[in-house]
Amino acid sequence: MAQPGDTLIGLGQRYLVQPLDWPVLARLNHVGNPRRIPIGTRLCVPLERVRASPSPVQVLEAVGDTSAHPGDRLLPGHRVRTGSQGYITLQLADGSVLKVQSATEAVLQSSQNHEPAGVLRTLWQLLRGRIESVVTPQPSTPPRFQIQTPQATLAVRGTEFRVTTIPGQTLAETLSGAVAVRQGTRQALVSAGLGTVATADGALAAPRALPAPPDIGQVPTLFERPLVRLPLPPLAEGHRYRVQVADDADFRRVRAEVDSAEPLVRIAGLADGDHHWRVRTSDASGLSGSDAAGQFRLKARPEPPIPTAPLSGAKQRTPTIDFAWAEHPQASHYLLQVGRGAGFHDLVVDQARLTQPGHSVALPPGDYVWRVRTALAGPDLGPWGEAQRLAVRAPPAALPPPTVSDTTLLFQPQGEPGQRFEFQLARDAGFHTVLAEAGAPAAEVPAPVAVPRPEEGGRLYVRYRAIDPDGYIGPHSSAQIIELPACLRSGSGACVRSSQGQPVQTLPPSRP
Repeated sequence: MAQPGDTLIGLGQRYLVQPLDWPVLARLNHVGNPRRIPIGTRLCVPLERVRASPSPVQVLEAVGDTSAHPGDRLLPGHRVRTGSQGYITLQLADGSVLKVQSATEAVLQSSQNHEPAGVLRTLWQLLRGRIESVVTPQPSTPPRFQIQTPQATLAVRGTEFRVTTIPGQTLAETLSGAVAVRQGTRQALVSAGLGTVATADGALAAPRALPAPPDIGQVPTLFERPLVRLPLPPLAEGHRYRVQVADDADFRRVRAEVDSAEPLVRIAGLADGDHHWRVRTSDASGLSGSDAAGQFRLKARPEPPIPTAPLSGAKQRTPTIDFAWAEHPQASHYLLQVGRGAGFHDLVVDQARLTQPGHSVALPPGDYVWRVRTALAGPDLGPWGEAQRLAVRAPPAALPPPTVSDTTLLFQPQGEPGQRFEFQLARDAGFHTVLAEAGAPAAEVPAPVAVPRPEEGGRLYVRYRAIDPDGYIGPHSSAQIIELPACLRSGSGACVRSSQGQPVQTLPPSRP
């Protein structure tokens, strides 16, 4: 709007790239006298003739494998690249924000600030990958922010939208405002909540509704393992999830991204702490909808030690249980809990400061669960390890004396229904030389076991073990001593035999 003292010559010198082009303004605005312009006259000035200067694009954030660094200033002609887990957040002079997603390559073709007109004109070429844009509204017409892809050109004045380029296709998704998508002479206006697909054969699909955000109300908010597992609601066939995890609620510092068709998404490599995450779903054509966003806390370190004994599901028939776990190199101490029931509500052991990677506990027969956690110096406690199941059973009852015959020692073990027993007979308490072994099949009432009797007799050691119906083999009992009459030996050391061929026996030796 003309002000007092304005002339076309003066306006040309103030605003035009070529000041001597003021006659163009005269023709466009029908001004007969270039030195006299009525005050308040609205003047039309073609934007391409308005003086402009290159406007650098600021790199706000760069995470992972990227070609840019925070603080870099990009000028026209600059190419940006991201790897499979790389992300770049850019800001234009007017406050617009572009988020260059993973596996993306784009070129800043033009970034011109027409200061006299208060207009920023920007053109990006997206070669591959994805860009998310939040463009500051501009009053000018036509739109001055554009993204070109191999299949289409997207133009906006102020909106939030996403564009993806894959071989042979461009996908445009509008989250707010509207985006003009042009392919050759074809054009579609894609309003908020809609998307379209442009293909290399010249097809431009009619805008259609984007998928709704998934329901993440049941997803946990605390994870205690380095591999985060996000359970998501099932999807229709052909649909997929895209999950991102970031340090900030604006997702300018994205730390991880997963694309999956499975409803259980796994994310590794995150540091302990609070994380923002979001998930969107895509339909069979690849168009993605709005995000469902949430937060979770990861507290996975120091990691719990690996249990080594007893193994989960083990059964023991000893009065004392030796718990053991792998040593953590930075641990100041460990915490051990043993309880009845999966929830550890009924604790029978709650040891808070174990300095060694093991602990022995006397437990009565019963079914237990146990777990252990690591503590570093100070108050830093790691999460509990997975619950390990343990069945403690009573050892076999005391063994009655055997029934002795000329050929066998018949033992009648006292056990549980379905158990069977194995016996060993030896000359030494260490059972280095086993004289005889015998067992009996399983039965409702444990069957007696006949162990061959050594003809030489003397002091013998016997031990036994129970085998449960589920295959669990219990420990050997302690060695018990049996004194049998020894054979009378000749001068050569051989047993003296009767006329019937039986060894001639002496009285059992007395115990020392």
